[in-house]
Amino acid sequence: MKSVASSAMWRRDRGAVPLLPGWSGRVTAIAAVALAAAGCELTEVTVELPEDVIVAEVQVVLTLPHDDDAPALTVWALLHRTYQPEGAPSLSGAVVTVSGESGDTVRLVEQDGIEPCLLPDTAEDFSSPGAACYRAERASAPFAPGEVLSLRIRAADGRVLTGASVVPGAFSLIGLTQVDGRCRLQPDTNYRFQWTPADDSWAYITDARLEGLAAAFASRGINAPDTLYLAGVSIGREDTDIVFPRNLGVFDFFDGDEDEREVIRALKNGLPEGSRAAVAITAVDRNWVNWARGGNFNPSGEVRIPSVFGEGTGMFGTATQRRVRIRSSLRGPGEPPLCGPVWN
Repeated sequence: MKSVASSAMWRRDRGAVPLLPGWSGRVTAIAAVALAAAGCELTEVTVELPEDVIVAEVQVVLTLPHDDDAPALTVWALLHRTYQPEGAPSLSGAVVTVSGESGDTVRLVEQDGIEPCLLPDTAEDFSSPGAACYRAERASAPFAPGEVLSLRIRAADGRVLTGASVVPGAFSLIGLTQVDGRCRLQPDTNYRFQWTPADDSWAYITDARLEGLAAAFASRGINAPDTLYLAGVSIGREDTDIVFPRNLGVFDFFDGDEDEREVIRALKNGLPEGSRAAVAITAVDRNWVNWARGGNFNPSGEVRIPSVFGEGTGMFGTATQRRVRIRSSLRGPGEPPLCGPVWN
């Protein structure tokens, strides 16, 4: 399950990018010419095309284990453009590497299509011809929480992009009872996740893939999808709790159709019996938050602060993550233990 980017503020259309320095000035100049020409004889005006800039969105996630083993590593890099000039080559063929201060380096592998770099429910919204996806997965990560990582991208045309990030520190779930990463909730109840603060984290994303909802809600007359992705965001290093599933879906509520909104309303009372959830709590770094953040009032859209530099722009974000699988069921043979006290 991908952690990134799961609510409206995190699940954005990755094809939308802010105006870059230089292009905004050209827009102003074009507007000035248009105003000067108003009421006068039209003359031929040559409009300068915007600069073709590579945008790299690279995310590193260390999934912390339930024992003392090394964390698992997932890295994905989506390369696309601010502007797609006619005849521009694809961004395939790039060399993408992530290195740690200890000297270990991971090289990402180009994927067949861009879907491996996108969440399942956002892939169809992405539109950027020539985009390319690169991924790397390791059962045992060569990097550690708190380590400084460096990014280097060399595009097929020779352009080089770089970035750096401090991986958020390790954190622990407080009071959770689980066996092999699994626990249980009583039907139609909530559970309050709590965790220790993670050093160098700027926010926590809690996202969940809920399954078995169609059958679980059928008896209540609710037309639910069988699988639903929901998320919640805790802002700041010290904001270290969230009520599941009640506090998830605040952003998703406004993006979904009426059936999904009805399901989200029903989930405020807890998971229905027979449903399941794969939950990830992810501590994300400053770069991640600054790229996804929005302004208080900004007619141009979201305000993004890049952390990839050189001959391009973008984001190089890092995160640490804890995962748990939850069943909604009554006590019975073979069932995992209760996650913890009911929170209603």
